[in-house]
Amino acid sequence: MTSMDRTQYNFVGIDLHKMNHVAILCNCFGEPIKTFTIKNSPNYFPKFLENVLKASKDKAVIFGLEDVNFYGRSLAKFLIDQNQQVKEVNSAWTKKRRNAGINKSKTDKNDAHLICKNLINELDSMPTANPVDFYMAVRQTLTSRNHYIQMITSLKNSIHNMLIHHYANYTDFFKDFESRTARGFFIKYPSPDLLQGVSQESLQKYLKEFNRSAPKDLSAKILKAVEKNGWMDTGYQEERNMLIKTHLENMENLIGTVKDLESKLEVLVGQSDYPLKSIPGIDTVLAATLIASIGDINRFSNSGKLAKLAGIAPYEHSSGQSVKKYSNKLGNRELHKAFYAMTLTHIRKEANPIMYEYYQKKIAEGRKKKQAMVCVMRRLVNIVYSVMKHKRPYEQPTRCQDEQNSA
Repeated sequence: MTSMDRTQYNFVGIDLHKMNHVAILCNCFGEPIKTFTIKNSPNYFPKFLENVLKASKDKAVIFGLEDVNFYGRSLAKFLIDQNQQVKEVNSAWTKKRRNAGINKSKTDKNDAHLICKNLINELDSMPTANPVDFYMAVRQTLTSRNHYIQMITSLKNSIHNMLIHHYANYTDFFKDFESRTARGFFIKYPSPDLLQGVSQESLQKYLKEFNRSAPKDLSAKILKAVEKNGWMDTGYQEERNMLIKTHLENMENLIGTVKDLESKLEVLVGQSDYPLKSIPGIDTVLAATLIASIGDINRFSNSGKLAKLAGIAPYEHSSGQSVKKYSNKLGNRELHKAFYAMTLTHIRKEANPIMYEYYQKKIAEGRKKKQAMVCVMRRLVNIVYSVMKHKRPYEQPTRCQDEQNSA
């Protein structure tokens, strides 16, 4: 791939904010020409573009934005509609350049200048910004789902810390409190003293309201465990019971919300025409993560650019005859985690025998396990890129096909 002639362009780095953006126009050497402040409102975008083109004179302009799907979404869409070139700049590169420089102060103007320098230096490998509404819907739905999962985890920890004081042995009769039966029991009986006078038959009848196939001896097991371990009558028990009930009810509502969001993600993934779930190890959530992080696959001219976005392609550090390659930690971390999760599936022999052999081959060559996993991740990038580019389901190759591809 030929490199763009940067001398034919001027470059604009834009530091995005909720209310006002700061932009700086630079020449191809990164030397500032003019600084602009723009209100984050569509009414002010035409004047901003007019001023930039006027200051750039006879040279075309390439814009670089760090976030084209949040604060910078409206501006990116406007610039693209006006047939301007817009690139998506990795924010980790900006942070690294700031930390590596002499001036480590963080100001909006400095950040805009750093974004502009990254735009110039990494222009050939940067993806073209493409803030399509569909990908935004996937990203927002996925983000909401992940946020609720975190809330559920936090509630679980709080509930466990409270229950352990009341039912120190609750794992004897319930593996956890995630099942409907367990939640129903603890909502009604958040502390053992409430079980006084409750018969085995009535408790079993209550448990069957949540699970008709509940074990016949479950109520007996609960009452026996409570009687064996006993309980302490402490003060403010009513307040603690209320907290447990509230936490469990909130958790139940959140679990229902997560299921609804995952159903919506299932629909959105189907609408994308990307048959990612045909790849072993990719479920609905992982497919949505890939779609939300990658967006339009046509932004990437080859799989190498996608690997760089995911932080999987190594970067070179050479001096004289010494050439070393180091792992790249500046990519999209969510995308990197997605490929890592896929790798954990594909290095299992029963899931993908060919990838398992490739993984073992790299270890036999002297690679560490982490390095061998990165090699597998890089191959998975090729697979995901091909499936999304051609919109064809993944077909696991035979050993002969794999040897031909490796040759």
